[in-house]
Amino acid sequence: MKLTIVSGSQRANSQSLNVAYYLQTLADRHFDKVTVLDLHQLDLPFWNEGVWQGDEEWKPWESIAQTLKQSDAFIFITPEWHGMATPALKNFLMLATDEELAHKAALLVGVSSTVNGVYPISELRMTGNKNNHVCFLPDHLIFRHCDDALISEHECTDQSLHDRSEYTMALLAAYANALAPVHRDMVNAGKPFRYGM
Repeated sequence: MKLTIVSGSQRANSQSLNVAYYLQTLADRHFDKVTVLDLHQLDLPFWNEGVWQGDEEWKPWESIAQTLKQSDAFIFITPEWHGMATPALKNFLMLATDEELAHKAALLVGVSSTVNGVYPISELRMTGNKNNHVCFLPDHLIFRHCDDALISEHECTDQSLHDRSEYTMALLAAYANALAPVHRDMVNAGKPFRYGM
């Protein structure tokens, strides 16, 4: 089983990336391979129709798409910026198609330096899987007061948050295993209305 963790912050050395590496340590016991994608480092162009034509600027996306296709589950992490998910993560979910994500389990994670962090979760649940058909878990995680909850060595100092994170990671692995045959069968079945009703 393979997991891809996407850190959706556009900042260098972000707390979202810190959360990603912390969750990677928990995921290692449930998944054979865990890959972390840092959207700050990848610095992808914003979506344009050139992605459909294979324009030169989209060559880096090809290897990312392959990583996603080979993944059995995902974690999407976003800080809360003005009550919203980051443009980089929304862009990423627009670029990813049903070929990469459809009928695979995904965990949503919010990050906030204060008591916030829930609005991006609601936003992503409403629009983040419209065409790519990724399956968001009913549960999610929010790392509030992240400057205090996490230290630079990717360790969680909040025991209850750590316990919740361990449980949620086990849940994600269970969903990934359960959805594996669904993903395979539904992709093979095809869909004539890829972007429609």
